[in-house]
Order: sequence, then structure tokens, then C-alpha cells
Amino acid sequence: MSTLRFSHVIPYRQYRLHQSDNLSYPVLDVRLIGPGGAEETIALVDSGAAYCLFNGIRARGLGIDISSGPPIELGGLAGGRLTGRLHDIELEILGRRFPCRVVFSDPEPHVSREILGRHSFFEQVQVAFRERHECLYFEPTP
Repeated sequence: MSTLRFSHVIPYRQYRLHQSDNLSYPVLDVRLIGPGGAEETIALVDSGAAYCLFNGIRARGLGIDISSGPPIELGGLAGGRLTGRLHDIELEILGRRFPCRVVFSDPEPHVSREILGRHSFFEQVQVAFRERHECLYFEPTP
């Protein structure tokens, strides 16, 4: 049997996914670093998401021309569709930097939550969820 070791145990925090929501979720403080700046946000760790997704409004603060990235269409479990643009940035989490290809949403419609997903991010870390204890286990190495 394999044993996984995690250097960080992070309690879930209250995070509103919906207007009436007052539940705790696995979220991390994230610093987005682009060629011309940085921005801080809170992102939901979502093992069901294919990509990291951030509000397109943030791209300008990072020095990114959002329209210069290749387009991508994402779908959600509820069947909704979202168009965005792929860009390479760095994510800083718990003092470590991760180069990632992320999606910035088109400015309209507004993305209400930001997500850390599998493509390029989960490849660089280990994560585990303990729902009963409302804890996220995080290790910044694959």
C-alpha cells in the first residue's frame, strides 16, 4: 500500500458559490503573476474542473491582452457553456510558484468564482480532500 505525505493541511473556509450558500469549501489563496503585474484572489480547488479558470477582468492587471490567447469553450455539469482564452502565467500558492496554462473568461458574462483545475496545475501538486473533517491536504510536488 502506498502512503502519501502532505506538508499542508488546510481547513475548508466559508466561500459563497451561490447567493444563499454559507458552506465551507476547499479554497486556497492564490497570487496570479503575469508579464506586467500580479493579482491576489481566492480559488476553489476543483478536481472536476479541466482547467484553472479566472475572471477575464484580471488579465489586464497582469499585463495580458486577453484576446491574444487561443479561444477555448468549457462546459459545466449543469450544461452551461463558457468561452475563454488560454494564457500562460504563474500561480503562487503557499510561497511556491507554479507555471500554468489557465483560462481567463471572456469579460461577459462575469465569472462568479475562480477555480484551480486539473490541467497543468494538478500535474504539479498532490491534493486530497477529507470532507468529513473539512480539510484539504496539499503537497506542492507531484
